[in-house]
Amino acid sequence: MHDRSIVTKLKGSGHRSIIVAAILAGCLAAAGCKQQEKPVQAPAEKPATGAVTQTTMGGPMSDQQKQAMGKAIFKKQCASCHGEEGKGMSAPSLQKADFKYGRTPEAIKETITKGRPGGMPAFGSLQEIEVETVAAYVLSLKR
Repeated sequence: MHDRSIVTKLKGSGHRSIIVAAILAGCLAAAGCKQQEKPVQAPAEKPATGAVTQTTMGGPMSDQQKQAMGKAIFKKQCASCHGEEGKGMSAPSLQKADFKYGRTPEAIKETITKGRPGGMPAFGSLQEIEVETVAAYVLSLKR
């Protein structure tokens, strides 16, 4: 006896309708067992100035979440020059009471986005929420 596949054996023995039914059942099962895809969500828009900050889940961010976000961005973008705690290294301390260009949220946001002469680079690619949370974090560093 020759070594034949099961399809060949069934085909040769007149079971063509069984083969077709089995293939059809397999295709239907595969189509019905597809993993449900998550709906595509539109990217979040940048909040307008003064708008309530939204989390990725759509609810407002708590002050604690804003503080954590600002601190994380600060560590990534600013700590290499201003130090982990804002005490200053190659850049000025952010813990002092006054800044050359002002210690208001608006002045700090402008410094972050546009930079300043003498070494402060512009971080204009940051989203508005990122700039706002970093500015708030910088204001919290005052000792």
